[in-house]
Amino acid sequence: MIAALALPTLVLFALAVAVARGVEALVPETPAGLALQAALSAVALTLLSAAAFAGLYAAGDAPLSTLLGADPRGGVMHFLGLGLKSALIWAPPMLLVVVTAPRRWRHGRW
Repeated sequence: MIAALALPTLVLFALAVAVARGVEALVPETPAGLALQAALSAVALTLLSAAAFAGLYAAGDAPLSTLLGADPRGGVMHFLGLGLKSALIWAPPMLLVVVTAPRRWRHGRW
């Protein structure tokens, strides 16, 4: 049970912090930059989570045709939906990184 629940949760937590800090280095040190950081981090984490779910399905020996189904767009939407549902796990640490970003600013002021 630990490996099935705690490990993926901790991985998503760590990924959320790493992605948000990585995006933080790319955006300007302004309030608009904070909003951009939150949006870019959310999109990146949704896509990474969806890819992780697809990888987990594939690791279970499911062929790509089964993963995507008869309608590939429906399969992609399924995995994107799973990525969005995983926001319950990755959104809180990502938001904590975003709202504390002004403390790490060197040039900009709040």
